[in-house]
Amino acid sequence: MQMLHQFLLVLHVVCGALALCVFWGPMLAKKGSPWHVRSGHWYSTLMYLICGAGILMCALVLSAPLVVKAADLRVGQDPQLFAERVRLMSGFLLLLCLLALMNLRQGLLALQAGPQRLALKHWSHRALVLITFGYAIWTLWQAVPRQFVLGQIFGAIALFSSIGCLRYIHRASVEKSTVLKEHIGNMLASGIAIFTAFFAFGGRKVLDFSPELQLVSWVLPSVLGIAATFWYNKRYVKARVGLKTAAAR
Repeated sequence: MQMLHQFLLVLHVVCGALALCVFWGPMLAKKGSPWHVRSGHWYSTLMYLICGAGILMCALVLSAPLVVKAADLRVGQDPQLFAERVRLMSGFLLLLCLLALMNLRQGLLALQAGPQRLALKHWSHRALVLITFGYAIWTLWQAVPRQFVLGQIFGAIALFSSIGCLRYIHRASVEKSTVLKEHIGNMLASGIAIFTAFFAFGGRKVLDFSPELQLVSWVLPSVLGIAATFWYNKRYVKARVGLKTAAAR
């Protein structure tokens, strides 16, 4: 079980490092161009591997924390308390994987399905959104009494994000511009997960963050990513309006 976890961890980290670079391909390429489509496919494949490996790792740890994380158990430490803390953190990381996977699929399927949203209404995708919604509530229920700040913050983000996905899926009708905004917003949200992981796990070690800044390393990518999503969507809509105005002249 430890060897499987280690293999999944290596796969998760390698794909995450590649995704950090590939993410900028579809972001900077002309929308709809062959390079945008090709790099977007590479990014999506990497994200599926990242989320899949992450979910499996969390499942292993949640099922047998004292086996998978035996090397982290210090001499004299209470095994039950250790297992409880490990399960709490792994449960939180599972939420992040579900959130990233939901955003990824919502963004991809929104563009593929168009205004009719038939692919988004398929039971498999709706099940993923509902699972994320339910697990976000569970995370908040666990995090609030334990004063687990990260669980409270990202539990709320996952809750509102899943509600937003459900509202889009079941909306009476949507315009083409709304489809593009849903695609862009959710793909950017999936990218936030990569940069959050970099700053929270890798970046804080490389940059030697102090304990006071560790919470910031988790939250800052989400804050900047949400702001970037609003700016990017606003900029893209303005560009499309400008093209339509020029074409009408």
